[in-house]
Amino acid sequence: MAFVTRDALTRRLSWDAIVIEMGYACSAKTVKAVMEKLGYHKRVPHCKFSIRPANKPKRVQWCQERLGWTFEEWSRMIWTDKSTFSTSGFGHRPWVIRKPDEEFHIDCIDQTFEQGREYTMAWGGFCCTTKSELVFIPGKAKLDSAIYVETVMEPYLVPFWHQCCEEYGWTGVIEDGASGHQKYARIYRQKNEIDAVPWPAQSPDLNLIEALWMDLETELGETWGRIGDIPTLQMCLKTIWGQIGADRLVGLIHSMPDRLRAVITTGGESTPY
Repeated sequence: MAFVTRDALTRRLSWDAIVIEMGYACSAKTVKAVMEKLGYHKRVPHCKFSIRPANKPKRVQWCQERLGWTFEEWSRMIWTDKSTFSTSGFGHRPWVIRKPDEEFHIDCIDQTFEQGREYTMAWGGFCCTTKSELVFIPGKAKLDSAIYVETVMEPYLVPFWHQCCEEYGWTGVIEDGASGHQKYARIYRQKNEIDAVPWPAQSPDLNLIEALWMDLETELGETWGRIGDIPTLQMCLKTIWGQIGADRLVGLIHSMPDRLRAVITTGGESTPY
């Protein structure tokens, strides 16, 4: 039997469709058995952002410059970001046929792109073993820099930064390059002498807070399931956030050297994180 092409596999074809497209004179069951013997199995692909070519070398450079950082240095970073959580539950995920070691191959992940949806927007952060309050940003308007300063930086981020500086010494703040973190937010940082760490674009795999958002999503799906209203969703999220322990935070900080090496190894492509 001729070998099944990667193109046929990565277009999410069923075994029956592969038989038809490749022109095999055999059953789908036979093709499936042969492919599984070769190590190919149907799996739900990981969902990863498509990284623009121009940003890949910038990600690599950022990681190379920080390969020598110690655990203590990473512990004096405030990992902060916002995330959205939907009341609509969890949607359908496609399947991909791959080998075990192709889990994060570019052809075997489900690349996602930012788009609007109904949600509640949450902000949070942590530094070493200290978490901020989980804050819900009111409204559904685009979070520009003026609103970010008014609803997040002034009432929550700056006080949390002062708290962390008192506990751990001078602390840097990690925020991504979203538009809400520019203009007025940049002026506000300068006014309050906040040490903001330069951030490479499209690098959620390097921001440890993203792992906590995933923890919240996972716990919502496994324990709470579909939630039909925003107040209940926010209550559940606060409960889960409060249950995240210090061991989880310390473990994430210890993962930074591996994250840096993963980005460098892939040339700035998506990583397992």
